[in-house]
Amino acid sequence: MDEERRLKGALSWQHKPRQTESCLGDEVFSYLKYHNRTLMKNAVIMDAWEAVVPPTLQPFCRLDKRVGSTLYLQAATGPYMHQAQMLSGELLNKIKQLAPRCGIQKIKVVPIRNNNRE
Repeated sequence: MDEERRLKGALSWQHKPRQTESCLGDEVFSYLKYHNRTLMKNAVIMDAWEAVVPPTLQPFCRLDKRVGSTLYLQAATGPYMHQAQMLSGELLNKIKQLAPRCGIQKIKVVPIRNNNRE
C-alpha cells in the first residue's frame, strides 16, 4: 500500500496528454483563411507569369519563390538564363501591369535546380 502511494506520488506531476480531435476540413479552412491574402497574391503572379513569358522560354524557366518583393526565377544555364536575365525588366513591367497589387519590385534569375519539382 505504501509502495503504491509513493508510485502514485512520483507520477502525479505528469500530465496526461489530452486527446484532441479536429475535422480535417476545419483545419484546411482555418489554414486557407489565415493565408488567403498570400495565396491570392501568388495566384495572380502565376496567372500573369503564364501570360508574359515567351513560348520559346517557357520550357526552360520556371518560378522559384517569392521573398518579400523579389520574385525568383529559375532558368536553365547558358543561353536561356541569359535570355531570362535580358527579359527580366520587361517581364517585371508586364507582371506589374497584369497584377498591379502583387507587390513585386524585382526579378532575380537563378540557375535551375533539378529536384523534379513541377
